[in-house]
Amino acid sequence: MTPTHKWREKVDDPKINQTHQAIRGWLRGAPGMSHTIGVPDSPLPLGRKDVPCVLLILSSCAVGLWASWQRWGNPLIDAGREMNVPLRLAHGEALYTQVRYIYGPLSPYLNAELYRIFGARLSVICGGGIVATIAILALLYWLARRLMNPAEATIAVVAVTWLCAIKPEGNYILPYAYSVLHGSLLDLTALAFLVCYVEKRHGARLALAGVCAGLAALAKTEMGVIAIGTGVAAILLVDLGKPRQILQDGMRFLLPAIGLPALVYWRIAQRTSWATLTRGSFLFFGSVPWQLIHFNQVRFGFDHPWHSLLLMALSLARLLGLAGVLGAICLWARGKNHEATRRRAWALLLASLALVLATSFGLGDLGPLLPMPLVLAAMLLAGGRDYFRQVRDHGEADVHTVTLLLVAIFSLLSVLRIFLRVSTGGALSSVLIPSTMILFVYCWVRIFPGLFVVARERQLAWKLVMAVLSMAVLASAVTLSVKYRRKFTYTLAAPRGTMRTQPDLGATFQQAGEFLQQHSHPEDFVAVVPEGTSLDFLWERRNSLRDEILLPGMVDARGEQRAIRDLEVTNTQFFLVTNRSTREFGQTSFGRDYDSTLMDWVLRTFRVCATFGPDKNPDPQVGDPKFFIRVYCRGQ
Repeated sequence: MTPTHKWREKVDDPKINQTHQAIRGWLRGAPGMSHTIGVPDSPLPLGRKDVPCVLLILSSCAVGLWASWQRWGNPLIDAGREMNVPLRLAHGEALYTQVRYIYGPLSPYLNAELYRIFGARLSVICGGGIVATIAILALLYWLARRLMNPAEATIAVVAVTWLCAIKPEGNYILPYAYSVLHGSLLDLTALAFLVCYVEKRHGARLALAGVCAGLAALAKTEMGVIAIGTGVAAILLVDLGKPRQILQDGMRFLLPAIGLPALVYWRIAQRTSWATLTRGSFLFFGSVPWQLIHFNQVRFGFDHPWHSLLLMALSLARLLGLAGVLGAICLWARGKNHEATRRRAWALLLASLALVLATSFGLGDLGPLLPMPLVLAAMLLAGGRDYFRQVRDHGEADVHTVTLLLVAIFSLLSVLRIFLRVSTGGALSSVLIPSTMILFVYCWVRIFPGLFVVARERQLAWKLVMAVLSMAVLASAVTLSVKYRRKFTYTLAAPRGTMRTQPDLGATFQQAGEFLQQHSHPEDFVAVVPEGTSLDFLWERRNSLRDEILLPGMVDARGEQRAIRDLEVTNTQFFLVTNRSTREFGQTSFGRDYDSTLMDWVLRTFRVCATFGPDKNPDPQVGDPKFFIRVYCRGQ
């Protein structure tokens, strides 16, 4: 038998052969795609073979927690709001009126209850973040196992652990907003219930999915939209051609999904007003200031959309080039004794390397997920075509097809806000891309090997992809662990908790906190602007202002007058200004570019009594490269 004939031998490996047939089905639009994807129609049950994988995921998470211990969050940006708002609610202040908050009520009230039970300490909400992280990883593994085998699902979830859950910017332990963390957890729970409903048409599972979707909307409005959109898609996919069943299932799902948040917000509006919820808190995207719109446009590539689309196309080309390199290796390894195959392998390798090099410049910081919206759209088109063929030929689609479509729809809805700049960087992206990461791995381990005609080449392609993904995840874990240990070295010790952060930031906060400890009493009112009210929480002081964050556009002229009244009513003795440059919002300096009326009143009423920071400049300005905190004391 010649080597060529040997390559054409059939290999009884459903993991590889069935995947190949799946890809051929996708390319030809043939029915039965889900039957050949590598898993049977009924999802593979979790069993003993999953135990080592689950233990590996938990071990990876434990290593990440050890490497990042107390290094979560930033004492300057966002953290103060997440620490302080629940405490103010626990003390009896009213959300949206006495305490300004731009997200739903679920998370602050949940964390307030944790404070009541376990005490007001930083470790309490961080502990809640750890629990939520483990729950998210468990849900992701369960969902990934609906599409992949244990080893593949493990790689996907470990990738999410390091690139989303435990990365310095946007970790799940002390996130920029617990509302988005809890919303993501509830979204994934709703998706899991919807998949259960697809598998076994129990109405209770659909109702539970609706409850989770409603709770997600109470955490963060847009998170509820993701779950509700996916739920509607699930009902239409399952009940296609059955109008009465669609109406019945739609009511079962939408009644809690929409009714629950509607009832809660109606009760809140009775206590406050609809204007407070819509215009004052931006809950329903009403009256959003131009500064916040500018921030989102710049951060997510909407300021130059055509340039962003070009980057997506180039990033996709780079991934295709990488696939070509791996494909060439597979061809060369199996064609060592066949001259024509080796020539094709070398030609493919050179062309692919050229494509990778040509598309790498300027794309290194965007990550491999940039083109995923295009990939998700392609998956929906191919899967949708197969779905309608199955419905036409068999009366309904199989479970795997619907599950894959649901996860793709969920992922696409999740990244809609960031679809021009989908990356593993950024605080928001980390909670929006986990399901997309699962499908990214799915494309590599399931779709890519199926592109090969020869069974042994497909086997090698699968092993090679698994090895490359494993090494990439391991490299990310080591890099992030080293970054945590080398960058966040200062121990910021305070009465309510400890944070480890960058030396200049930590030392400045420590000095300011010790100053407050020496010159004021616990529960005294202290104002910190534009951000940094973690000082109030950590050193047991109370925020004088309704707002925890005074970023550009957060308060208008009336809001500035209210802030002045709050400072007078509480007889605030200390007003602190942090060097928080807000250039990304289109206005850089507090008191000069925005909120100048408030700052003018402070300058007339207070005097500079201390400045803390590494820079010895006696008059540093907001926006200077070195961090500082300036303290204003009441009186002349």
